[in-house]
Amino acid sequence: MNTGRCFRQDLDLPDVPLRDDIERRLIAGLLRSLQRPDAVVEHVVVGPMFVAVTAGGSTGLASLLGARARAAESELGASLVGRPAAEAAALLTSDSRFSVSVGLAALNAANAPTAHAIAAADAPAEALIAKLGRGKTVGLVGEFPFAESLREQVGDLKLFELRDVPGAVARECWDAALAGLNVLAVTGSALLTRKLGYFLDQAARAVAVVLGPSTPLSPSLFDCGADYLCGSLVTDPDQVIAGVTDGLPFHTMKRQGGIRLVQLSRPCD
Repeated sequence: MNTGRCFRQDLDLPDVPLRDDIERRLIAGLLRSLQRPDAVVEHVVVGPMFVAVTAGGSTGLASLLGARARAAESELGASLVGRPAAEAAALLTSDSRFSVSVGLAALNAANAPTAHAIAAADAPAEALIAKLGRGKTVGLVGEFPFAESLREQVGDLKLFELRDVPGAVARECWDAALAGLNVLAVTGSALLTRKLGYFLDQAARAVAVVLGPSTPLSPSLFDCGADYLCGSLVTDPDQVIAGVTDGLPFHTMKRQGGIRLVQLSRPCD
């Protein structure tokens, strides 16, 4: 098991400075609402697709979206071991894509609910989105394997992709398309591209679902426009960390066990 050293592979990815007011407020709310800010970081493990941070006995995941440690970050994981989770989570304000991913994984470790605090059964996001979107216009942000099956279950499915994907909404039309949605399903990894606040704000009239393994299970997101949080709980850290090291995709790690899908909803007024 990697107990602190980050695997290094320099990539020329652009910085992600935290300049937008909406994104700054969202990140500030997440950092203020940490459930266990003093939990001590025990391990930082970086694989080809995910980073896993263990703090206070709980493990959090975050996607890397292709980012790798730069030269100055080659010892970042080791430097965080023994420090409070709040300090590691503060990397969410970094300009570096890699550091932001490490910060998000630390935040997810510090916010991880205990197994007895959630329902025993998994809560797949697809079923929730399909139920909410029956006969309605749904926007999907992120690459999810259920996109085509979801299309058959909702009224109209619009895809929002930064990559050139056939059938996706043209970038110059995003604002208008988001404003017309009934349901928004946005990947939690939009935090890593500084776009989560944008999507929640532009689709303010829609019922908003934030989903995926990077999703923070933080009530502060409800204050930013989210209505449902569909994230994950690591129940077998050793097995999941082995999967992270081996570069397994999330659905494979989930199938092998050690991960439970979790769903939180906005509290009723």
